[in-house]
Formats: sequence, C-alpha cells, structure tokens
Amino acid sequence: MSARRLFYLLNFGMLAAFAWAYRKDYDAEWKRYQKAYYVKTAEALERQAQSVQDPEQAEAFRAEAKSWRRRPLEIKQIIAKDFRRFDRCITCHVGMDEYANPTLSNDFAEHPYKAHPGLGTIAKSHPFTKYGCTVCHAGQGLAASVEDAHGFVHNWERPLLKGDLIQGSCVKCHANFETLKGAEVAAKGKQLFHRHGCQGCHSIRGAGGTISEPLEAVYDKPFERISLYHFTKMAKGGKPIPREEWNVQNWILGHLLNDPMLVVPNDPFAKYNAEPIAPSGMPDFREEVGEEGALALGAYLMSMTAESIPASYYVYAPPKPEPRFSDPLAHGKHVFQKYGCAGCHGLRGAQGRRNFNAMGPGQEDPEKDMDKGRVPTLVETVGTFTREELKQKISGGVSSINVNKFNPNGPTPPLYMPAWKDKIKDRELEDLATWLLSIAKKDESGF
Repeated sequence: MSARRLFYLLNFGMLAAFAWAYRKDYDAEWKRYQKAYYVKTAEALERQAQSVQDPEQAEAFRAEAKSWRRRPLEIKQIIAKDFRRFDRCITCHVGMDEYANPTLSNDFAEHPYKAHPGLGTIAKSHPFTKYGCTVCHAGQGLAASVEDAHGFVHNWERPLLKGDLIQGSCVKCHANFETLKGAEVAAKGKQLFHRHGCQGCHSIRGAGGTISEPLEAVYDKPFERISLYHFTKMAKGGKPIPREEWNVQNWILGHLLNDPMLVVPNDPFAKYNAEPIAPSGMPDFREEVGEEGALALGAYLMSMTAESIPASYYVYAPPKPEPRFSDPLAHGKHVFQKYGCAGCHGLRGAQGRRNFNAMGPGQEDPEKDMDKGRVPTLVETVGTFTREELKQKISGGVSSINVNKFNPNGPTPPLYMPAWKDKIKDRELEDLATWLLSIAKKDESGF
C-alpha cells in the first residue's frame, strides 16, 4: 500500500471516529433525560397558563414555558468540598438541582424527574449544594449514564444504596441514629445485631469478640479479597445475583439472605489445601430474623466504614448509662446478652449453634455428618456443672484446639469459647452463673 493511500485511509478512519463520537455524544443518555425534564416543566407551565383567568399571568407562564424549552443541555455538577466529592447526579435528576428548581418541588412522580422526598426534613438539614448526593446514596458521582452513575458495574465497589439500605448512611454521621426519625431500619439492625449475639464473634471498634473478623470497616472490604466463587453460591430475592451486582454490598447481604456455610464452603476435605478448612462458622440466622431483619442488619453493617466524616458534620450522642438491676437473674440475663453469648449458644441458651465437625446429635458417618456438629446447648449442659465449675469454664474458655472433633481427620471446628476472665468478672460473673443455672433443665426422673 502506497503512503498516499495509507494517508487517505487513516484520515477517513479518523473522520469516521469523529462522526461516531459526535453521534454518541449527541444522543447521550443524560441529554435525553434532561431534555425530557425541561419539556415536562414547560408543559406543566402551559397547563397553568390555561387554568388562570388573568391574561398577564397566563402570558408570564407561557413565556417561562418557552424559556424552559430553549434551555441548553449541560453537565451539572455539585462540588461537596468538605467530603471531597464531585457529583453529577443532578445532570439527570434536574428536579433536585437547587439552581434549576429553587423550590426543590414538582408534581412529577417518576425518576429521574421527581423531586427529592422529605423536603421539610432531609433537604432542609442536608442542603444538596453542601452535601452532594453520593455521601448518602453512594454510586459513582462523576458518571453521566444510568448504569455507571448507579454503580452497578464491574469496576465500582459502592453502588447505589436502594430502599432502606440508605439508612446505613445515617449511621455514619449520626451517633444518635437509634432515636433518629428516618433511621428506624438501621436502628432495628443494631438491635438485631446485639439480640442475636453477633458481637460474641465480631468486634466493632474494639468492643466484641475475636472469633471472627472485626466489622468496623466491613463495608470497605477490598473487592479483591472476596472470592468471586462465593457470589455463585448466593441468591437474592430467590434469584442468582447478576454479575454486574457482585459487590461488597451484596457480599454482606448474601451472608444474611443465604446459609453462610453454603456461601463460604471452604475446603473441609483438604482437596486444595494441606489441612482441611471448615466452612463458615457464621450461624444461619434466616429463620430467626427473616428477610426483613436481614435487610435491617445489612443497612446497619453498611454503615461500617472508615470513611472520614468532618467533625462539624458529625452528630454526637451521650453514652448510654449501664442499666442497673436489683435482681441477680435479670442482671445475669443481661450479661449473657451484653457479651453476645447467644451468637453461639442461641437465644436464652436454648439451642447451640451449628459448629462444623464438633460433636453433635445424630452423627454417624464421619464424612457426611460433620455439618451436624453443635455448640453445647446450655439448658442441657449447665446443670452438669457446680457453680464454681461453671464460673471456671466461663473464665477459662475452651480454645479451638480443645473443641472435641467428631471426625478426627476433619477440620478444626470454627466456633470456640474464648476466655472471658478479663471481661466477665466479679458481680457480672456471679450473676451470669446464677442465671445460667436457673435455665438448666430440671431432673424429672422422680428421684
């Protein structure tokens, strides 16, 4: 090929590329939404012009409608400098642009045209020009197409928080979220977290157990530390999670909406590792909390981030006073709840949680029945201890290597009892022992 022919060919190729880029930009998604908003607004003004009796007022409405139809299409942006965010969400959500729509209200019902709900509360205390959008809603603020902006793409770890999950954002700034209107779901999530004993295994900012990983920054978990294989084992709403929604948000929800042992099966038969590794020790809480409770827990856990919040934005709350009890039984029950004992021993100690390859009821086949392992059920076992023996067991704990295996060649059971001597002592230890002995099954043999 001659140099002249190659020169022509490259020029035509460049011209075609320019034409393609122009065409793509001309029909950009954001332009269609923004133009549609302007047309809707103009039509609403024209209807107002027809409904008024005053000719001058009608003409004013028609003139304003004409100006809306002629507005230029442009990328709109909020610079929330205190949060170091640049959000272009109002490019499509023009009804939430304080300059285009100063009242922040309209009669449009569908997205992206509708105005922001809660104008009297949320918008008033969180001006959009100061906070931006993604600090609460997440998503990819610099993007200008629906899919990219909402963040449900392979390269974005913080997709849009939908529905009640957005309440996790309230927790980041509001230490008083448990009494905050509009954060009821996240508050319920925290209540469920403590009621079901999650703090027995997980710590948050140093408070809680050490059996599993701390959660104070679980929403920051790098995506590369999550095996993509886990997502193939998850379902959400009864359906597999689409590939574009494999993200930390659904990784958290996946553990709450599915059986964690199936989500994280690990390698119990040492097929890929030198030593067998038990599946996830996290109990299956679905029956206890239900889907609604799982989403509430998810909203609470999605607040767990190391994201820096400027001190001037943070709403502090006074520390809760430690409750007082005159009854040792009531205090002992509170101690059981406070330290998350229910996480392994079940609510009120009534049913020990599943503990892979620990000793459990109905086990026969060492290969097939390892999943029947159980943490001791307290109502059945505490009665076999004297008071002093029980206190010593609580103080000294049972290390993972001392948990009796059902299959000697199988993995170490994932759940064990830490030594509580540095946390539960003195009056708490005495009253916990009193309460535990009170729930022990009574000997009904007649002797």
